[in-house]
Amino acid sequence: MYNYPHKLQKLINEISKLPGIGPKMAERVALHIMKKDHEYLDAFKQTLEEIKQLGFCSNCFNVSEGPLCAICEDDRRDTSIFCVIESSEDVVTIERTGKFTGYYHVLQGLINPLNNILPDNLRIKELLARVKKNPVKEMILALNHTVEGDATSMFISAMLRETGNNVRITRLAKGLPMGSDIRYADEITLGQAIMERKEI
Repeated sequence: MYNYPHKLQKLINEISKLPGIGPKMAERVALHIMKKDHEYLDAFKQTLEEIKQLGFCSNCFNVSEGPLCAICEDDRRDTSIFCVIESSEDVVTIERTGKFTGYYHVLQGLINPLNNILPDNLRIKELLARVKKNPVKEMILALNHTVEGDATSMFISAMLRETGNNVRITRLAKGLPMGSDIRYADEITLGQAIMERKEI
């Protein structure tokens, strides 16, 4: 039985490990890359090398080129309001609405016991430490309306109430489809959900 040369098969295997890419899509992408000239491949390799220089913000855990991300370094933002989100993708999605001017906190996941993701695996302790250090007026839990998102929201709201800080806790309005990811919502729907958030 014929197989691709080892080096090409290795590339296909690596691409197939990316989220949302199956074996057939990985095969197409690998063959597409292979057809490119050496100049393109060198530039692509350089881009991948530069990713090693990225990390996570020591304050909010968003993707960052330095110790702090660009949002945490922006002192024009509203310090009285935090938006708690699952991933850095959600920061970009919410920023595109132009409706939020506070600061973020990236959990880097959601509570999911079936996949062994417990509260201690997320950035919840760091969130509570931030609230104790710099009390905020409102905490928006901008998490997906899924079982995992609801469980994480309830856990965080309970922990925030235990701190004794009088923080208003809200969630995005359910104008978003149930079971959907906010990163796939259009800017108008997501912007409206932020504007019409409700206290929980």
